Amino acid sequence: MKMVKRFFLLVVTAMLLASCDSFLDTTPDDLRRPEQMFATQSSTENVLLGVYSFIRSDIPWDNVSSAVGGSNSDLDYVWANRHTFNLGVWDASAAQYDKWVMYYKAIREATYFMQNLDKCPPSELPTDLREQWRAEARCLRAYFYANLMRMYGPVILLKDELVDFTQEDLSRPRSTWDECVDWVCNEFWEVSQNEYLPTLQNAQNYARMCKGIALAYRARLYLQSASAQFNGNAMYAEVCNPDGTCLFPLKKDPAKWTKAREAAKDVIKLGVYHLVKVMEDGKIEPYKSYKSIYTTLQNEEMIMPYLETDAHMDKHATPNLIGGWGGFGPTQEMVDMYAMNNGRYPIKGYKNSSRVQPVVDPASGYNEDGFSTFTHPLEKIERRTFNMYINREPRFYVSVFYGGLTWFVTNRSSDRKIIEMFANGNNGLSSTHNYYTTGYALIKFVSPDYVATPAHNVKREMPYLRYAEILLNYIEATIECGELNDPDMYTYWNEIRERVGLNGILEVYPEAKGDASQLLNLLRKERRVELAFECQSFFDTRRWMIAEKETEAGDFHGMNIAVQGKNNSGVFPDNYFERTLLEKRVFTSSFYLFPIPQSAINRNHELVQNYNW
Repeated sequence: MKMVKRFFLLVVTAMLLASCDSFLDTTPDDLRRPEQMFATQSSTENVLLGVYSFIRSDIPWDNVSSAVGGSNSDLDYVWANRHTFNLGVWDASAAQYDKWVMYYKAIREATYFMQNLDKCPPSELPTDLREQWRAEARCLRAYFYANLMRMYGPVILLKDELVDFTQEDLSRPRSTWDECVDWVCNEFWEVSQNEYLPTLQNAQNYARMCKGIALAYRARLYLQSASAQFNGNAMYAEVCNPDGTCLFPLKKDPAKWTKAREAAKDVIKLGVYHLVKVMEDGKIEPYKSYKSIYTTLQNEEMIMPYLETDAHMDKHATPNLIGGWGGFGPTQEMVDMYAMNNGRYPIKGYKNSSRVQPVVDPASGYNEDGFSTFTHPLEKIERRTFNMYINREPRFYVSVFYGGLTWFVTNRSSDRKIIEMFANGNNGLSSTHNYYTTGYALIKFVSPDYVATPAHNVKREMPYLRYAEILLNYIEATIECGELNDPDMYTYWNEIRERVGLNGILEVYPEAKGDASQLLNLLRKERRVELAFECQSFFDTRRWMIAEKETEAGDFHGMNIAVQGKNNSGVFPDNYFERTLLEKRVFTSSFYLFPIPQSAINRNHELVQNYNW
């Protein structure tokens, strides 16, 4: 508990620093002088915390990559640009969720910290701590670059140069993609070899930069670089600097997959991260194991966690009926992704672009016609249940709340009310918001200890990056390398599935043995389910170059929430359980990357725009 409290103080400090544009902008003027800022150990650490504060300025599940712009979910709120993003109503002059200047401010402050750190007297700051903080700042800078590249592709590499990106007439061209990857990944690698930086941070420094984080983000960036979007993508052939330098590699390089595979292995070989597993009577309890990832503080699966202290996700997910905001709802397309309890994925595709009629794998046992008696494994009440929801895998029941259930998610018995999501139900359509637009609630992250009324917040870590992603990265890169007989690949894959009560992948799909195409298809499904709503699918579907035709555009569905039922009866009308159009989303080829803000291009005549913006 002491450890959690001390980290909480660190978080609060970072949040306060983040309330300004940056720590270095703090007034009065004399506080900006390096002699003052680096006078003592305490003041020097405050500058470092100011660099850390930028991480909390980019909470991923509160922006585009989770709630909008992806096939995973929908949010009921019509403000904050969420739906305009889905509908493609944005441009370089007013790009939603733009982070270009914010990341460059963060990069500048990390560099500033490193360049001025030695102004702190040796009597104040011992060498080992000084060099640890220098390594942390260097890792932070590489982290900000990696996130910048994930959104915008090739960026301007400043390296150790201090540049103010808000100034006028800044003439800097973008570096090529491969130059960016090589430099940033080398920064991560050199940080990971620093003798002063811990492999993991703990106590009051928990969740600060460490060797594990450096290697994990290096692995993620190498995987991104090996993927179709950045490895021989002809679509970007004309994105060139004014001197004619092409910014994207136009020739596919298979060796990039080898780098990605080896980088993931470097994280695994640390031996400090493990999948969370809850054991009962000598066996893995799949429901508790998967849920515990998000409810157990400082668990061994989190590589880069975010400590949420205000129950933000809980409020958004909890029904309005019991005091929440009832915001996040998985789409029908995401519901379709989950496997059956026999381990097979039930939906192979759709008969046409409308996605109304699924193509069902007959071997899965899936059926969405009619109703049967079924006991939800977590609610533990026998009910008449739509067949679509019967005998699905544990991750489905931990993550998705469907119609006809009591709110079993929290421990408080008074919250056990049936949540009626039809039009005139107790949690149905509203003239403003606070209802589930898809007819489903996202419950994956809701803490059992959360109380909406009277408000009782909970502390809980949410993943920026967790160990399961690293295992999935290794599997994907291994398949792409053609190493289909690699025993480690199947060991890691089966460990992920075993944790959630599913049989090994080749036990369920023996026909996939030696078939790279089928294995890759199964891996992508596994990844989308395992990491669902964790901000990964948004970028995965882009780096795979499938967003425009397969996942992010066209008709999206939920249940028929506009149907009338009998209020406060707890009985859902049968025609509620129909695939119903939610919205038609727009995704064009330009959307694979964010546009560089037009204001930045106006200031920098060497800066070229991304494709088709």
